[in-house]
Amino acid sequence: MIDSDFEAFATAWGQVQEIYNRSVTPGTIELVFRALKHLELDEIHRALTLHIQSPDTGQFPPRPGDVIKFARGDSQSRTLQAWAKVERAIRSVGHYRDVAFDDPLIHAAIERMGGWTAVATAETEKDLVWLRQRFEAQYRTYAIHPPETWPRFLPGAATQQNALIGNHTRGQLPGRDMTLIGDSARAARVIEGGRDIKSNGTDVKRLSNDALSGLIANMSSNRGAA
Repeated sequence: MIDSDFEAFATAWGQVQEIYNRSVTPGTIELVFRALKHLELDEIHRALTLHIQSPDTGQFPPRPGDVIKFARGDSQSRTLQAWAKVERAIRSVGHYRDVAFDDPLIHAAIERMGGWTAVATAETEKDLVWLRQRFEAQYRTYAIHPPETWPRFLPGAATQQNALIGNHTRGQLPGRDMTLIGDSARAARVIEGGRDIKSNGTDVKRLSNDALSGLIANMSSNRGAA
């Protein structure tokens, strides 16, 4: 979710709590919103419905962990799915181009591991096994304790080189340099909801809304990459 989703989220969360005769405070809603911010609003709506309908959990009011589990499965299955996307991107996109995944936890985990170029330059199967172990450990940590922020995208070698020599006008990223991995619309939301990043000490600013819309259109063919 992004900040503009807060009102809709607060309404949905409050309505569900009313089913269980519970009231919520603004502070509680804000806390839950931050805990679930890495999910999409439609995922949360669907997960809340599934929770209510479940004969195993429906008698209890939902907690953030319940929503995450119904939205994307348990941490183990989510971690395996996330690594599958990363590995396919390593093999099909490589380290030169910028990438944006449809899961902000992937961005956070890869940033923690040193960035996309460090991850995508794996040369051997042994390297991939080591990377997978590191990624899964980091991703599971974020699946349990989601980060408050994540990078808008993961810069590749081209952006790092251009930032170093000052070729990015005001730090703007040319859309043609990025590949969206997974669902294009969700990847765009990850970009929109993420924070600005630095590449070689230079700010790389967010894309404008028009540029982002054009990027989704131009990169829609890449949805099969994950």
